[in-house]
Amino acid sequence: MEEHEKTVPIGVEVARAFERFWDKNELSIDRHGRVYRTTIPRVRPKGTGEFIDFRKPETKKKAEKNGEFY
Repeated sequence: MEEHEKTVPIGVEVARAFERFWDKNELSIDRHGRVYRTTIPRVRPKGTGEFIDFRKPETKKKAEKNGEFY
């Protein structure tokens, strides 16, 4: 019998690739147009729980007063 490769769910593969991407340093282009990896680490985006509200303070107060949530 042949050995079957263990299948991994696509969600797990995507999560692993996502982590590998952010663990590597940034890419840049030299003056000859060649891509190279820098020593600058990539900065991860904020998580979904860390919402940044860019509205003006007046707009925030008005929305809170009217009971609106974003």
